[in-house]
Amino acid sequence: MRKYGTNRPSATLYTRRRAVRRKRPSFFFRFLILLFLLAGVGWGGFIGVRYGYRVIKEAQITDWHVKSVVVSGVSGQLEKEIFTKAASWEGKPFSVTQAEDLRKEFIKSYPMLKHISVVRGMLTGKLKISAKLREPVAQFILPDGSRKYIDPDSTVYADANGSEQVAQVQLVGEIPEKLQPGFIELVQSVLKLKKSLPFEALQLNVQDNTVTMRLPDRSVIHFGQAQHLKAKVARAAQIMDKVRTQYTAPVTLNFEFFEQGKVFLTHTAH
Repeated sequence: MRKYGTNRPSATLYTRRRAVRRKRPSFFFRFLILLFLLAGVGWGGFIGVRYGYRVIKEAQITDWHVKSVVVSGVSGQLEKEIFTKAASWEGKPFSVTQAEDLRKEFIKSYPMLKHISVVRGMLTGKLKISAKLREPVAQFILPDGSRKYIDPDSTVYADANGSEQVAQVQLVGEIPEKLQPGFIELVQSVLKLKKSLPFEALQLNVQDNTVTMRLPDRSVIHFGQAQHLKAKVARAAQIMDKVRTQYTAPVTLNFEFFEQGKVFLTHTAH
């Protein structure tokens, strides 16, 4: 008997990926989300408006009052005086115009100060006053014995509590409110060269704008016009170094023709 083998085909598994159909949110769910978003925006807007109203109210834009006073940049008696004047406005309305008037009053009353500012703190009610003390480079002794000082900005000012150790300058003519920058340059240059060019008196003639220096050994240096003073001082120091080894004091230096490259030296007899 003939046997026939039975060949069963191997079972093949076919996996079908079922397309997952994403379900879209229902209309009610979307509507609910929209309501939440609108509510959040509305609440945020309400908080913003409320905060803005509070800021505007505290700022007192139209009716600003001084709640406190702060003074910076100065110390000691000056700070106390400025604070006392500003503190008189505490609890009172204070406008922008009044702030500028107070600043001008400080400028007039305290010429030894610069960079004076009076600022209203809009959100704090704090009145902020700041200033800086001028640093003198020289002083003038006036006929009545009082002093006036010059700062690096060439400004001449009064300071009852100013130092007497500042270099003294004699002034011929009426004292102006502001000197030429060249003169300040001269004073600063002389102070730097004090060892090689010590001076007993430094004189500025405001009328003809000339500068004269007198040394302790009675030597005199006529710098001429108050121009190129820094270069003149340096040249005078070089000449005087050589003069001391060749001549006995006093001598006279004349810088009238300095711009032509000439400096005249005269030996003064005893």
